[in-house]
Amino acid sequence: MKKILIVLVVILLMFFLYFYQSPIISTGEAINNAEKYLLNPPEEWKNAISFNGLDEISPENISVNLIPKQGYWNEITNKMKWEVTIKYTGQESTIVMDAYTGEFINLYGPLN
Repeated sequence: MKKILIVLVVILLMFFLYFYQSPIISTGEAINNAEKYLLNPPEEWKNAISFNGLDEISPENISVNLIPKQGYWNEITNKMKWEVTIKYTGQESTIVMDAYTGEFINLYGPLN
C-alpha cells in the first residue's frame, strides 16, 4: 500500500512540475535582452567580434522563436528558451536565452 501511495505522489508531483510554469518573458523583452547582449558582449569576445550596424535594424530582420530546452529533466518539466536571430550588415547572430529569466545561454553567428 505504501509503494502505491509513493508512486501516486511521484506521478502527481511530475504532473505538477510539467504543468506549472513560471511566467515567460515577453517577445519584446527577449528582443531587448538580445540587443543588450550584442551591444555588450562578454569581455573575452570584445576583440574577436564586431556588432556594427545594429542601429538601423528593421523588424523584418529580427526573428524570435520560443523552443523547448534540451535534456531529460527540461523535457519532463517542459522548460523553454528564446532564440532571437538578428540580421545586420550581411551577418546573422542568434542569441539564446532562458525564457523565464532572460539569462544569456549562448550566441551563434559571427564567431562560428
